Amino acid sequence: MTKELFVACAGAGKTTKIVKEAIGLTNVGLKVLIITYTRSNQIELVKKFVDLGGIRKDLFVVKGWYSFILEDVVRPYQRCIFPNRITGINLNSSNPHKKGKFYIKGRSEKIGNKYNPKHFFDSRNNAHTEFISKLACCIISQSKVDIGKRINSIYKRVYLDETQDFAGWDFTLLKKIVKANNLELHAVGDFRQTIYHTSSNPKKPSTNEDKLAEYIKMGFAVNHLSDCWRSIDQICEFADTVHNGENYAPTVSRVKPPEEINHKGIFYIGKESVDAYVKCYKPMILRHGALSGKYLEQYENLQTFGASKGQTTEHVLILPTEPILKFLKNSKNPFGKSSTATSKNKLYVAITRARYSVAFIVDDEHFSDNLWEK
Repeated sequence: MTKELFVACAGAGKTTKIVKEAIGLTNVGLKVLIITYTRSNQIELVKKFVDLGGIRKDLFVVKGWYSFILEDVVRPYQRCIFPNRITGINLNSSNPHKKGKFYIKGRSEKIGNKYNPKHFFDSRNNAHTEFISKLACCIISQSKVDIGKRINSIYKRVYLDETQDFAGWDFTLLKKIVKANNLELHAVGDFRQTIYHTSSNPKKPSTNEDKLAEYIKMGFAVNHLSDCWRSIDQICEFADTVHNGENYAPTVSRVKPPEEINHKGIFYIGKESVDAYVKCYKPMILRHGALSGKYLEQYENLQTFGASKGQTTEHVLILPTEPILKFLKNSKNPFGKSSTATSKNKLYVAITRARYSVAFIVDDEHFSDNLWEK
């Protein structure tokens, strides 16, 4: 198949899979492009290429999503709309056209019949990441270029890593790319780990269900990577319950813990026992945000759920939010009607960082009979 979507569980070894396949292609003289979302993932991919014995670095190309759009799609054809060379990229954490709750005047997409540079660029002519996929789609439409054919002339296979983070205009751009019949396009990701988006307020598709449906419409064959090489079976089974009823394939642990590891499973820790627990097991400590659990700042290895994404450790200690506490107590609909899937996804990410144990700090009588003791 030329277009495949691999839905991976946490710890499925997707980075190793991608790089091994890429090495095989580069060894026979074929050029491969891997597109991923975060800088840390880009560094990890390059390191993995070296660790696994890759030789043809000249044929192994790793780019961020925004860099790919700018370098391979926008700049070659931008003169059909904007004559001045785009300087670079302005990474947006929110909509650059809003100040507080109000929109800034003069930032509309078009002024009359002409595209407005203030909509797409900052004062230094850097492209806003919030609208760079939209910009690419506008340029493709105006230039009439067959962008898929162009990319296929450069790369034999393109990998879309962390594809769960794409949304809205990203998919509009992908639809234009996948028209190339001979381009091998492999999308890899875990939709349960969607905690970031390439846009702060993306148009559809934005939900996990909509994204999966969109890939199928584009002709991608869906495969599941359900073997976990990171976590023991108790953690895999527990993590699967976070997204019960959402049609994900059950995760199968392939981990056999060493005999010297005697602390394994899911635990509940009373607040008064946190210090003893941390001294015993030196876990990665995770909280929802920088304003929660201030008393935990005396310990090393304290991170937010989001910052821990992509990491692995032996033991994890989690400070639960109120919805997570309800989930642990088996409450019906613990994440509430107003909650987005992000709440569940962050919990899934936090749990699946661990190899051998996951513990929750609890201050509730519900857990009084099951508290960890030193």
